[in-house]
Amino acid sequence: MPSEREARASNPIPRRFCELSAAGKVLISTMRDVQFGRFEDLRVENGEPVFDPPPRLIKVKRIGSAEDSNPSASDDWLIKGAIADLLQELNAVGNGTVERLEFRRGIPCLLEFAIPATVDADRDTEGRCG
Repeated sequence: MPSEREARASNPIPRRFCELSAAGKVLISTMRDVQFGRFEDLRVENGEPVFDPPPRLIKVKRIGSAEDSNPSASDDWLIKGAIADLLQELNAVGNGTVERLEFRRGIPCLLEFAIPATVDADRDTEGRCG
């Protein structure tokens, strides 16, 4: 039986909105609806966003600029590269907390999450100066 990490790695990244999980649809739809903003303290379980308890959602309003406030209302569309990258990163995180997920024009642009600070035994930690 594959480990949890192997199972996540073997799951293909969805190519269309309709292929997303229910939680994935909530995440992507919220970014599209809000357009500019960020999620804070978004829990991830098995590579999927978790909305219970709800993360903090910060909306950013650009003053003096034209914004597309009405994204396409279609129920299905191709997922853009940045969204696929986000899904792949969440899948790699597996279980944890996204400290900050920033999005602009409904597209993710920055992802921050804490990782343990460990020393890799295979790395040469000695100075290479002389």
